[in-house]
Amino acid sequence: MFDSEERQTLARALEDEARQALEWPALLAALAGNTRSEPGRARLLALEPAATPEEARSRATRVRQVLELGERGVELPVIAFEDVGPALERIRLGAIASGSELRNLVPVLECAARLRDLVEEHGALHPELAAVLDTERVLGRVLARLTEAVDVDGSVHDAASPELARARARSREVQADLKRRLGELVRRYADVLQGSYSTEREGRFVLPVRADAHYRVEGIVLGSSGSGNTLFVEPREITEIVNRLRLREAEVEREVTRVLAELTALVHEHLDAVRAAFESAVTADVLAALARFAVATRAHPLEVGDEARIEVYGARHPLLALAGGTVVPNDIVLRGGQALVVSGPNAGGKTVTLKLLGLFAWMARAGIPVPAAPESTIGWFERVLADVGDEQSLARSLSTFSAHVQKLARVLEHSGPHVLVLLDEVAAGTDPEEGAVLAAAVLEALAKRGAAIAVTTHYERLKELATHSDLLENASVGFDFAAMEPTFRLTLGTPGASSALAVAARHGLPTAIVTRARELLPTAALDRERALREIATERARIDRESAALAEERARLEAYERALDEREATIERTARARVQEETRRLVSEVRAARAELTAARDRLRAARLEAGELREIGRAVNRVAARVAIGGPLAPAPAPQATVRALAPTDLAPGARVRLRSTGAIATVLEPPKGGEVRLRVGGIRLTQPLTALEPAPAGSRKTTPLPQTRAARSDSGTPRLAEPRRTSDNTLDLRGTRIEAAADRLDAFLDRLLGEGEPVGFVLHGHGTGALRDAVRAHLGASSFVEHVRAAEPAEGGDAFPAFWTPYFPKKTPAPPATRETPRS
Repeated sequence: MFDSEERQTLARALEDEARQALEWPALLAALAGNTRSEPGRARLLALEPAATPEEARSRATRVRQVLELGERGVELPVIAFEDVGPALERIRLGAIASGSELRNLVPVLECAARLRDLVEEHGALHPELAAVLDTERVLGRVLARLTEAVDVDGSVHDAASPELARARARSREVQADLKRRLGELVRRYADVLQGSYSTEREGRFVLPVRADAHYRVEGIVLGSSGSGNTLFVEPREITEIVNRLRLREAEVEREVTRVLAELTALVHEHLDAVRAAFESAVTADVLAALARFAVATRAHPLEVGDEARIEVYGARHPLLALAGGTVVPNDIVLRGGQALVVSGPNAGGKTVTLKLLGLFAWMARAGIPVPAAPESTIGWFERVLADVGDEQSLARSLSTFSAHVQKLARVLEHSGPHVLVLLDEVAAGTDPEEGAVLAAAVLEALAKRGAAIAVTTHYERLKELATHSDLLENASVGFDFAAMEPTFRLTLGTPGASSALAVAARHGLPTAIVTRARELLPTAALDRERALREIATERARIDRESAALAEERARLEAYERALDEREATIERTARARVQEETRRLVSEVRAARAELTAARDRLRAARLEAGELREIGRAVNRVAARVAIGGPLAPAPAPQATVRALAPTDLAPGARVRLRSTGAIATVLEPPKGGEVRLRVGGIRLTQPLTALEPAPAGSRKTTPLPQTRAARSDSGTPRLAEPRRTSDNTLDLRGTRIEAAADRLDAFLDRLLGEGEPVGFVLHGHGTGALRDAVRAHLGASSFVEHVRAAEPAEGGDAFPAFWTPYFPKKTPAPPATRETPRS
C-alpha cells in the first residue's frame, strides 16, 4: 500500500492525465487568447481550480460582477502591459532598474489608476470585485514621475532633471563642433578620400582614405575595407574634440544613472503598492478575458454547491461553443453514488459528453463561466479522474485492454465522495460478455464509494444491467435513421443503439456486405435493434419538430422585437416633432409677448387715465393667458403696401427693423446667422427669421426710457409717489434664483403689476454675495416701466428689498429721502 504523500502524488498524476485527455490545456489556451497582456495570458494558461468551495464561489462572484458592469456599458479598463515581476524583484534586491524596466511600469500603473477610478464609482455595488482591483492613490505620484522622466523607448528624458538637460546641451554643443570640424576635413582632403563623407567605426570618427594616399592624412588607422583599397583613419586634428565629447557623454551617463537610481528608489519606497497594482492589473485582465468568453459563448458563472452533483441544462462543450457553428445543447443530470451509462452510435457525441462533464467540473471550481443555462448547478468535485482515449503501450508490452485495466485499478484506488470518474468504452477490448459484467462490477464499486461516474459503452449486456440497477442509469445519443446521421442529442433514461451497420453503410461500406451482416444477426439482436431504431426514429422526429417550433418561436420573438423597435422609433419621431412644434410655439409666444410689450409702451406714452389703463391691462393679460396655453396668437395681418427688401445695413447690430406680423419696432442685437437674427423689442429678447422682418419706416426710433423724475411733483417740485405698502401680491421673492432666470421673472412681475394697475412693487433679493442685488437693481433702473427705485426702509424690510414705482397712478405722497435712492443706469 501507499503512504499518504505517495497517494497524493499518484492522485495528482492521475488528474494530470485526465486534464490532458479532456483537453483542459486547450480550453485554457482558448481563454488566454482573450487577454490583453502577456502576464494575463500566462496567468490563464496556468489557471488552477480553486482549493476550496469558498474560493471557487468568490471567483464566480467576481466574474459575475464584471458581467453586470458590462450590462451597464462599463468594461474593465485593461490595457497591454509587460511582465514587471522580475524587475520588481531586482528592485527589491537593491539593483538599479533600467529605463526600459521603469517604463514598463507606466502602463501597469495607468491600468491600476483606471481600476481605482472604477472601484470608486462602482465598488459599493460590487465589493468582491473592488477587493481585488483597488490600489493605493499614492501610486499616482509614482506614475507621474515615471511618465515625466522616462520615454516610451526606455530612454531618460531631458526633463528628468535640470542637470541632465544641461549636460546633454553641453554634449550637443561638442557634437556640433565635431561635425563641423569633420566637414572641414572632408573638404580639405577631398582628393584623397573615397567619398565626401565621414563615418563612425566602433565609436570612433574616421575618414575613408584611399590606401595609396593614407600618408596625406595624419592620424590613426582603425581598419580597412574588405578590398583593402580604403583605410579608415581617425584624424589627429579631432582628437581633442573627441576627448571633450567623451567627457561630456560621461557627464550625461552619470546623470542618467543618478536619475535611474532616484526613480528606482521611488519605486522601492512604494514597492508593495506597486506589486499590488501589478497583481490588480493582471487579475483585471484575466477577469475581462473570462467575461469576453462568457459573452461569446452565452456562458454563466455558476457557484459550486456542496453536493457532488451535476445538473446542467442547455449544456454545450466550451471548445465547440468557441469554434462557432451550431452546437446541440443537452440537459445532463449526474449524482454522486450513480453511474451514467451513455450508449449510441460512433461519432454521435458520447465522448464529447464525457469531456464536457469533466471540463464543467473544473470550470466551476476555477470560476470560469460555463456554457449552460444560468439555473444549472455544479457541485464540488475535489478530483476528476478519466480514462479517455487509447493508452496502448508497446514499450511496456501492454495491450489497450491491459492498460485500461491498470488505469481502472488506479481509479478505484483514488475514488470516493466528491470524485468525478469518466470512462470511455469501459472494459472494452475483450470478450463482450465478460467485458460487460466486468464493467458493471467496476461501476457498482465506484458508485458505492460515492463517486459520480459517467461511462460510454457499446455493450448490450451493460445497457441491460443498467436498466435493472439502482446504481446505474442509461442515457443515449441519438441517430436519425431518416437522414442517416447522428443527432448529437442526449436522452436520459433510454439506452441507444450502436447502429454499427447503419454507420458502416453511411461511410461507404458496400450495401451487399451490410445486408449480409444484417442477415447474420441473431433474431433477438434484430428485434432489439429494430425497437431501438423505432425509438430513435420517433425521438429524431420529435427533435425535428421541437427544433422547428423553436425556430418559429425565435422568428416570432424577432418579429415582436422588430415591432417594438418600430413602435419605439415612431414614438421617438413623434416626440421629436412635438418638441420641434413646442420650440416653434415658444418662439411665437415670445414674439407675441414682445408685441404686448410694445403695445404697453405705446399705451404708457399715451398717458391714459388710470381706469382706462387698468381695463386695458386686464384685457392684455387675458390675451397673454390665451397665448400662453396655445391659443391663437394674432389674426392674419392685413395686406400692406410693398416695402423695400432688407439691406445688409438694415441688419447691423443696433439697426432698427419692423416685425411684419405686428408692426413692432425692434433693435438688432447680433448679425444674422442661419437665416435668423437676434432682436430686442422693449425689454424682450427674441429670435426671428429674416422673412418675418422689414426695414423700419423712416423716423422710427427706440422708445426713450422715462427719466427718473417723471413722477408728478408738488408745487415745491418734490416728486409725489404712491405710498409704498408691501404685500404678498406686490412682492417678488428672487432669493436663490440665477441672474438670467431672475431677469425673466422680474419682467413677468412687471407685466403683471402694470396689467393690474399696481403702482408699487418690491423685490426680495436677499444679501448673499451682492451679485443678484446688483443685477436686480440694474434691471429695474434700465426698465422703461419703472419710474423710481430705492432701497426699502427698515420698516419695509431694509436693504434686501428694493422698492420701485411704475409711472402710473401718482398720489400726493412725499417722496422718500434722496439719500436712499439708487441711481438709474
